[in-house]
Amino acid sequence: MEEPLYQNRNKPQAEQTADPSKYPQGFFKEKPCRKCGTDFAPKAPSSLYCSQPCADYAVVSAYLKRTYGIDYSLYQRMAEEQRHVCKICGEEGFIMNKERHKLKLVVDHCHTTGMVRGLLCHNCNRALGLFKDDTARLTAAVAYLKV
Repeated sequence: MEEPLYQNRNKPQAEQTADPSKYPQGFFKEKPCRKCGTDFAPKAPSSLYCSQPCADYAVVSAYLKRTYGIDYSLYQRMAEEQRHVCKICGEEGFIMNKERHKLKLVVDHCHTTGMVRGLLCHNCNRALGLFKDDTARLTAAVAYLKV
């Protein structure tokens, strides 16, 4: 079974069930998946996605939209453009917390404007944060390393 991209606090789809006999029509009618559009027979009236991968995609996309203003398809395009490596160090990145998420690269953004700059490994993203995105501090650090 494929691991979810992000820790979803909802039950997995296989565990989400409702008793159709408790509803007036006695069954749940087919509806299109909100991600891929495939018609599916939901196991509960609140089911919105045909499969766990579609549901996981939606969770990641909602997180990215809420936090950075981008969706998962844009994240994937950015990752492809960067050949799935960090925009600074060129390494593949790593999973910081396996319980929380599965994305190896994090979204780097300007804290002043909110503009997304690219995808970075956790270490490069953390380094920029520790230098407070200050080019003078970064330049001083480079000068220090050259000594």
